[in-house]
Amino acid sequence: MSCKVYHDVRTTVEADVAAMEEVRVFPLSCAVQNYAWGKVGLDSEVAKLVVGGDTSTVIEADKHYAELWMGAHPKGDALIKDNRIAQRTLGQWIADYPACLGSKVKDTFQGQLPFLFKVLSVNTALSIQAHPNRELAGRLHAQFPEHYPDNNHKPEMAIALTHFEGPLWLQACGRDHWLLKSVPEFHALVGDEAAQELQSSIGEARRISLALKKCFTRMMNCEKKVFVDQLNMLVKRVTEDAAAGKDTPAVTESCCSASTPSIRVTSAVSPSTS
Repeated sequence: MSCKVYHDVRTTVEADVAAMEEVRVFPLSCAVQNYAWGKVGLDSEVAKLVVGGDTSTVIEADKHYAELWMGAHPKGDALIKDNRIAQRTLGQWIADYPACLGSKVKDTFQGQLPFLFKVLSVNTALSIQAHPNRELAGRLHAQFPEHYPDNNHKPEMAIALTHFEGPLWLQACGRDHWLLKSVPEFHALVGDEAAQELQSSIGEARRISLALKKCFTRMMNCEKKVFVDQLNMLVKRVTEDAAAGKDTPAVTESCCSASTPSIRVTSAVSPSTS
């Protein structure tokens, strides 16, 4: 499966310049991840991009095409589609010519590409993830290399480029405090203790972090019946208020529209499975 991505080489070390001058730009065949939450067949924007890069690619109608990875991650190193180049993958090429990254990036990230560019096509809700910081990522890599194939953390930036719906919650503490006061059903899920801790922690960064964690944990761990009951109460209240012409605070829904799939930029050698 091929998606043409061109790599523009900018060298800073004279020894590498001559070796890279002959082929400055080359196409890549990028890795596809077939996670179960991805869209199926040509309903997936990922599958469409793959076909756009290589029209000979056969897309299976019942197969999930969740992510397109453009980078040098060990679980999806992009293949080089140029027979003039000895290296088979982008990762191998960067390892042989680290100066292509520029001196600052090369020195800071030990000669590795510091990001992984992804295109996602999502069909069902993704799992909630907790990403380690750089220190913890190093420890996890040392202890469980089969699950954490590198020692990098995983900061992410997401841009929705097609119609997208998702919940917004962990915003500024003041916003969360406002929700607890204005949405009694939300308060009921979190509980009085956690709500009071959040209210009393405003202005103290460390306490706010712990209070938000407690609120989130209480909400996620509440019994299903309690959650369903509170949700039904919220829907009933908002529906009645709307019919009466009242302006009722409620849980926020965000929709962004554009014309191409979601794109996520993440750490270059992150052990991402989503």
